[in-house]
Amino acid sequence: MTSMLPIVEELADAPDHMAQARWLLQVPLAVIIRDQVTIHRLLSAAGFHEGLAYFAAEIAALSATRGRDGLAPNTIRMTREYARIGIQVIARGGAEEGK
Repeated sequence: MTSMLPIVEELADAPDHMAQARWLLQVPLAVIIRDQVTIHRLLSAAGFHEGLAYFAAEIAALSATRGRDGLAPNTIRMTREYARIGIQVIARGGAEEGK
């Protein structure tokens, strides 16, 4: 038995980058914030560089000081969206990292 919550164990048990990408896109953002150290460790151990980039973009967006409009700065929002597009492609099986 591990100290990870079952939802984080799903990431630890993911067989490939496609499954990890799907997990990243579906997991509640509260889990990403709460378990960010463990998630970072798991993605690093898997060598999932695009997953780490997406993860970092989500953390930056969730942690950013928001403007009067309630949104993060444009640069952070754009970085997050570009990273999300890349991870969506991997989640669909349309690309393998590094190819």
